[in-house]
Amino acid sequence: MENDKFAYIGVDAIIRNHEGKILLMHRTYSPYEGYWGLITGLVGANESVSDALKRVAREEVGIDIAVEKYTGRYYDEVGRHPTKTCICLPHVCRIVACEPNPIKKCDDVKWFSPEEIYDMDLAYDHKQMLEDEGLILVY
Repeated sequence: MENDKFAYIGVDAIIRNHEGKILLMHRTYSPYEGYWGLITGLVGANESVSDALKRVAREEVGIDIAVEKYTGRYYDEVGRHPTKTCICLPHVCRIVACEPNPIKKCDDVKWFSPEEIYDMDLAYDHKQMLEDEGLILVY
């Protein structure tokens, strides 16, 4: 397939609540089925990164978000995605409407404290993203 010759662009939404807890979804699809992870997806053709983040948050957990800032880091290590080359651009976001509920590609959505996440295995390199953003400490 021609598209397999090129890298995909992924987006990751880092969302915290007023208590400093981080929103994660429990994935029901491969890769990383059964793992918790950030709200994540691919940028579509003729779609901006911000629009992709907003679309994915709405589709997967039913929330409207504001994209506040790009973390300034991208993740492109070969093998970080088990089926394709995918460069990911994490952004700090906040919920502006609705409560998170599982809709698509997940069966649960919860807020986790940084301490809880410390002991978890997350999808992809989401734990590294949270550590790089200073939200969790990984020893």
